[in-house]
This record gives sequence, structure tokens and C-alpha cells, in this order.
Amino acid sequence: MRLIFIISSLLVWQSLPGQENLMVFQNFGMPWTLGKDTFYSSKIHEITLNPDKTYEFWSRQHISCFTWHQYKGVWERQGDTLFFSDKYEVDENDVRVIYQKDLRQYFTIKFKTDRHSELNNKSIKVQYVYDYDAHIDDVEKVFTINPDNSIQILFNDIPDFNQLSGIKIVYQINSTEKRYDFLTQNNPVNSKKSDIPNVISVEFVERPKKEMVYRVVKAVITGDTLQILSVSKTKTTLPDYNLEIEFENNYVLMK
Repeated sequence: MRLIFIISSLLVWQSLPGQENLMVFQNFGMPWTLGKDTFYSSKIHEITLNPDKTYEFWSRQHISCFTWHQYKGVWERQGDTLFFSDKYEVDENDVRVIYQKDLRQYFTIKFKTDRHSELNNKSIKVQYVYDYDAHIDDVEKVFTINPDNSIQILFNDIPDFNQLSGIKIVYQINSTEKRYDFLTQNNPVNSKKSDIPNVISVEFVERPKKEMVYRVVKAVITGDTLQILSVSKTKTTLPDYNLEIEFENNYVLMK
């Protein structure tokens, strides 16, 4: 009688709203190898539904955790349909840059804010970033901003100038906020494809705009299989540079 009572209690507990069992669905897709290493796509490989109605999406491209990425949110079930909801913020770029070029053999970098505030901090950190294939360590220097809010950097004063791919600037705009950016037209910044224009205007945005993006992933469960039906999200007026979530065709419940 005691055994029957325990089993009956468990069945009742599992049937209560919000008291679902933990469920994990997986699909790593088709692997590919490079030497002795095995890699997977950047798509979502694992979907975990927690009993507290939160979820986790995991992408694990390689054994190294440096390639992993994760998404979290809340889920709800309506019949055989699941809805995964999350949100994230997109921010306006807090530095704007305009490039020009002339024949002078030095960089002129001029600074201002979008609200034309005084630049009270006259110190700015500069880091020279070199082409990756040159195997040269970055060089860091500190410059004093001139009365006209500019700095000049002679080409001859930059070590290994011919391998220069980008210039990183770091500026403390006030007691609490810092602005940084890479001055370059190379992508990525440490892969030199062209020279950096030598006349650069830098505008620090004092109060960058922020917007929230709300995303919903719709899926359906059939037996032990979870299939993604759609991914939708709200639109923003600001550029959204976040990676889109990609899924495999279906996922199998792990037991």
C-alpha cells in the first residue's frame, strides 16, 4: 500500500500546472573534421525546457567552450505547440567616424561630442593594431589632445607603419563612461587590405539610443520530436547586429 501511495503522489505532482519534467532535445547536425578536431555548425544543437518554464538554447560548435553560445528565455505550451520568448537590447553606436584623405604624412584625428560638450579630459589612449600575418604585438601610447580637440600622429613615429591595420582609441568621456572604437576600413581590424585614411573625424555620442527586441520561436512537439516552425522578432529603428538564431530541422528528446 505504501508503494502505491508514493507512485500515485508522483503522478499527481507531475500533472500539476507548471510542474513539468526537465526535457532536453538534441540535434548536432552533420559534423565535419579538420585534422583531429570535429566541428559542428553554428546552429542550435540543444534545447532544454526547465520545470520553472525557462529554457536554454545551446550551440556547441567544438569541444572548446570558446565557440559556444547560449540563449535564455521563458516558454509556454499550448497543446502540442511551444512558444519560446526572449528579449535583448540593441544600442546606437556611441562613436561615429568620418574618413578623408590628403597627401600629408601624418594622421590628424579630431574629436567632438554630438552635443558639442567640452572635452575636459585631454588624455586619450591609442593602440596600434597590426596585420595578423605580420605577427607584431600591438603598441599602446597615450596622447594629449590639442586645444583644437585634435591629435597628430606622424607616420614615421608609428613602429612598423607599413603593417598597420587599425588604430584603437579609448577615451574617458566623463567620470563614469568610456568610449572606444577602432579607426580602420579593414574588416577584420587586424587584417590589412588597405591603408587607413589619414584625416579622421571622431564624434562621441553622449546619450546613445537603446531599443528592446522581443523574439518568439514557435515549435511543435510530435512524440519525442521537436520541430521549429518559425522565428519572429519585433523591428527596431536602430541597426540590429546580433546574429540570427538558426536551428536544425528537428530535435530528438534525450532519455
